[in-house]
Amino acid sequence: MPTYQSVHKLFIAAPADEAYEALTNWEIRGQWREGMEIQWEGASKAFIGQSVLFKIKGFPIYTFSYKITGLEPNHRVYMEYTERLLKGRSAIEIKEKEKGCEVAFHWMKVEPVGILSRLYFVLGLGFRAHEWRTLETLGLLKKYLEGLAED
Repeated sequence: MPTYQSVHKLFIAAPADEAYEALTNWEIRGQWREGMEIQWEGASKAFIGQSVLFKIKGFPIYTFSYKITGLEPNHRVYMEYTERLLKGRSAIEIKEKEKGCEVAFHWMKVEPVGILSRLYFVLGLGFRAHEWRTLETLGLLKKYLEGLAED
């Protein structure tokens, strides 16, 4: 089965520590990430070994989950998919830039699991849906963080 890799990034006019907090504090992330319900085990701040479940609203409704496998505060978050639809690793990388930061979502050798998930990807729909959702998340993060700066 083929694996999928991607990188989607966006410049945000906000400090890296604010982006990291917005991405790793599930209560805060639930405030700005519209169209998604987030459930987690334990504390609302990400920690290594923590499982997180995302329920995507709209059509089609689906869920995905991952386990936090590594944290580099204000720089990187490493995840391993644990849902039956996907397996593989992903990461969020935050790079400090002049007047803000660049946030990048990485898929590192992710593969669909199960016949329906595989078919979804073979038809090209899975990767397009991933790209659309990732860019949507980055846009909402930008709107949230840059809105904080205006307040």
